[in-house]
Amino acid sequence: MPFLLLIRIFLCSVFLSPLAFADETIIVKHYQQQARYEFGLKVLDLALSKLNTNYQIIAPQTQDVNEARGEALVISGYYDLQFLSATSYRESKMIPVKVPVYQGLLGLRLLLIRPSLNAEIREVDSLAKLQKFIGGHGFHWADLPVYEANSLKVVTSVRYETLFEMLKKGRFDYFHRGANEIWGELERYSDDFVIADNIMLFYPQPVYFFVSKHRPELAEKLELGLKRATEDGSYKALFLSNYQEIIERANLSSRNLIVLKNPAVPADTPPIDTSWWMPPGKLAF
Repeated sequence: MPFLLLIRIFLCSVFLSPLAFADETIIVKHYQQQARYEFGLKVLDLALSKLNTNYQIIAPQTQDVNEARGEALVISGYYDLQFLSATSYRESKMIPVKVPVYQGLLGLRLLLIRPSLNAEIREVDSLAKLQKFIGGHGFHWADLPVYEANSLKVVTSVRYETLFEMLKKGRFDYFHRGANEIWGELERYSDDFVIADNIMLFYPQPVYFFVSKHRPELAEKLELGLKRATEDGSYKALFLSNYQEIIERANLSSRNLIVLKNPAVPADTPPIDTSWWMPPGKLAF
């Protein structure tokens, strides 16, 4: 047999053998680098670590695109995934990995307000009373329809940071934020805002990893990694290590709960177990 043919057979046997794929590196490219995405990135790293293979997460030094632009780049295949609230549109354009990143906590909303409004907001104990105030929200955020569905007034901006400046200037009355987001934001704006001390809102808002349809194998691997992290308790340990302190700090049992409708969530979305963090009896579903 010619020597060159032997070499070709040898090389083919190496590259096609199962052992050759043992050192395969999973590459994941994303755009979400703002501080509010820190926990989601930890979950991404945890899920990939459960796959017993090499992986590399690639991201820009700073986030240069908003969610709308970033989402378009995921759909096109330029980026591999994003983790955002579930919507029918996202589920049709990308591959949803239906394991909730924040265990429903993003749907628990506390109100960032100017100190001068605290006394008025303290009287709010129903949706009807909340409707008298104006909220602020991101124009391209998936849960914006919550306002219209609940007859709430809203002012929007396409830029996340601009919303804090608008609140400071009185363009709207409150900026409701996920319980997992608001404390870091309060630290940055502690001279200007406080958290309303007796109210919380809740609406279903599961956050999933949405994977580009150009990477179906990545979606399968992420689902496997998340399943393993859930079963071995490492996801719950990560969740509690990041959020137990702030949940206790929020003193949820003492707050008036206003439950809102969220029409953006697909009707067939699986229910989320919020018993890890929501006080008993606070939710009727």
